[in-house]
Amino acid sequence: MSDQPSSPPPPPQESTPGPYSSPPPPQAGYQPPPGTYQPPGTPPPVLPTRMGAGGTAGIISQFTGSAGWACLVGIICIVVPFVFNRVFFFLPIIGLILAAQAIFRSKQMIGGIVAIVLNVIGGIITLIGIFG
Repeated sequence: MSDQPSSPPPPPQESTPGPYSSPPPPQAGYQPPPGTYQPPGTPPPVLPTRMGAGGTAGIISQFTGSAGWACLVGIICIVVPFVFNRVFFFLPIIGLILAAQAIFRSKQMIGGIVAIVLNVIGGIITLIGIFG
């Protein structure tokens, strides 16, 4: 029994950090760098700019102007025969002309191709409605 102490051992001492030393004073001819210092070779920061609704970024700009009208004509050529049981004889041709204008004049390749596909489908439906 004498091997065991009668009271638990005291907790270990926590070491307190010493006082921090302040940085040395600047040298006589030294100027500190500006607040936004960048190392050499780093490009300057560029703030993002906001694109307008008619900007070149985005696929929506491909469906404006002639391409938008050509797509609308193509959708009309497809939907109207099923809803109203009527066909438009020259509307698919007008849509193809508008699609060609969109591709060659406005450089709206995606919108023009979509319009061509819609108007070809509308033309086939028109031909089926006339002769079928």
